[in-house]
Amino acid sequence: MQQLDKAFVDGMPGTGPTDPIRYYRRPVIGWLFRERINKGLRLLGERHFGAVLEGGYAAGALQLVLAKVADELHGIDLDADPRPVTEMLAARGVTSDLRRGDVLALPYADETFDLVTCFSVIEHLKGYERALGEMRRVLAPGGWLLLGMPSVNLTMELGFRAIGFKGIEDHHVTTPAEVSGAFDRAGFRLLRADYLDLPAPKPFGVRLYHDWLLERA
Repeated sequence: MQQLDKAFVDGMPGTGPTDPIRYYRRPVIGWLFRERINKGLRLLGERHFGAVLEGGYAAGALQLVLAKVADELHGIDLDADPRPVTEMLAARGVTSDLRRGDVLALPYADETFDLVTCFSVIEHLKGYERALGEMRRVLAPGGWLLLGMPSVNLTMELGFRAIGFKGIEDHHVTTPAEVSGAFDRAGFRLLRADYLDLPAPKPFGVRLYHDWLLERA
């Protein structure tokens, strides 16, 4: 599986105040930002997909990776203007149907996609069960959802503040335990999971990020 490396994000412009692309280029912090996604991508193995949707495409870095495993590529984002991202992708040889919209009300027909990816979006949503339901709705039977989110706790709040991300306690409103506890109710079966941990002697290690590969049940 293709990985998201620094070459994908070098020179990539941001799309607005919620776009974290500038962090992807920093030493050390950049590796952590990229690795949280790469751990999820490795869960996909070598499978190729028909139609793929990315929820929260932001600057479009992950679109460049998903294009390698998709026959048809789509993306939706609440904040990002699709025009400059579409132009950037086209300049790099990638075609994607990008739209501005909300994962709480996806503007797609039922059973459209073989894979939906959604990194670092669902922690911002109090209506996370509705979002899970929408992502299941647009997945074809047996389709996969690759979902990633950070830990939501005081340690992570302090870490985000340390790298200059302000007000994270107001943005991260849903925890991994809440989200993973809703998988069965939302109609998903957990296939595999992986985690990005900050290594330290027990009991001082910190779990930074959660990646889950789910199948529509």
